[in-house]
Amino acid sequence: MTASQVEGFRTIAAVLRAAGRAAIEAENAPDKRKRLRSFSLAEAAQLLATPTAAVRRAAARLHHDAQSASRTRLTFAEMQALRPMLHGAKSHRRPDRGEELSVVAFTNFKGGSAKTTGSVHCAQYLALQGYRVLLVDLDSQGSATAQFGLDPSSEIDVRTSFAAWTDAQEAGRPLDARSLCQRTYWPGIHLVPAGAPLAAAEDSLSRRAVGAPGPVLPFDELAAFLQTVEENYDIAVVDTRPDVNMLMTAALHAATGIVVPTRATMTDLASTGEFFAHLASYMSSVEEALGRPLPIRFARILVSAYDPADRSQDALLALLRDRFGPTVLPAPFLHSRVMGTAGFGKETIYEYEPSTDRTAYTRVLTSVNAVNAAILRDIEEAWGRTPGRVSTTKGSMP
Repeated sequence: MTASQVEGFRTIAAVLRAAGRAAIEAENAPDKRKRLRSFSLAEAAQLLATPTAAVRRAAARLHHDAQSASRTRLTFAEMQALRPMLHGAKSHRRPDRGEELSVVAFTNFKGGSAKTTGSVHCAQYLALQGYRVLLVDLDSQGSATAQFGLDPSSEIDVRTSFAAWTDAQEAGRPLDARSLCQRTYWPGIHLVPAGAPLAAAEDSLSRRAVGAPGPVLPFDELAAFLQTVEENYDIAVVDTRPDVNMLMTAALHAATGIVVPTRATMTDLASTGEFFAHLASYMSSVEEALGRPLPIRFARILVSAYDPADRSQDALLALLRDRFGPTVLPAPFLHSRVMGTAGFGKETIYEYEPSTDRTAYTRVLTSVNAVNAAILRDIEEAWGRTPGRVSTTKGSMP
């Protein structure tokens, strides 16, 4: 490789990084950071599983202002404050019930299968249900990080990603894990961000895997990290890189459950089959070597970008359901131009507010809600609860 080629690559990187940063700032003007929109009373009523009139009255009591009864929109924080007013003081959160932190990892070998889309929407859905969520980005591409308005190329380094934890553990230095959990514009969601510097974590774990591992096995470092911050969260959602790597393996060692997204194509399903073959082999090896199984309580296949009008996809989904039954989540993520429109503005379906495409939006939102409601039921069952009512109402927020 010549010096001119190297310089050319640097120029490409600089231009594309600047364009990405400019796009983020333009989309999030004027303060150049993402903000969460307010929600209509109808959306709030669906979220809180309460009649709209009751939500309006509770909002007036919240602000000690009769004129607030005429308000038509609420912030996320206001909706969360209304929960105990509408449903009593008893919390459905994990610590109040003596339950362990639940960890859901989105993982597969195949890139483009909707791991990031699935993990981000799952985190936001759980926050909308009132849970305290930690989203851990373990993909050095930083797509989940970018979704929350941070630039992985300029705002993330070794000190601000999970690499800070692995570096400290390898060096034997103390580190307050809470410092890596950043607040986001979504109340109820904190983020451990990622970017290219996350490669340092992969290198650190690899060195320890072939050398002296220390008091904690390298594969258990994510579990150890989460154990130090678990009192602050109910559920951790983990987005992983699409291949076999040390960070993905660490996610498996921490996971209560895994969600494996795949498109309904033969190529994607073949890759997904190889992932499950790897998982089965690895789980057997771990139990034999360590005398303990992985903590995984549930595993689900999520069919993504599904077009019901495509006969080949429909046939493959039917085959999956016939062969694997409840392992396949009951609803797929539908393919729709709405998801593309929302994604173009770096908005999720929960952030997007439709103007002229309400029918298409409703169809996609219903599918996303059904997927996440099923994952939440798995989490509740892993906690030993009888799963409660989780709204998947059509036409509005969950």
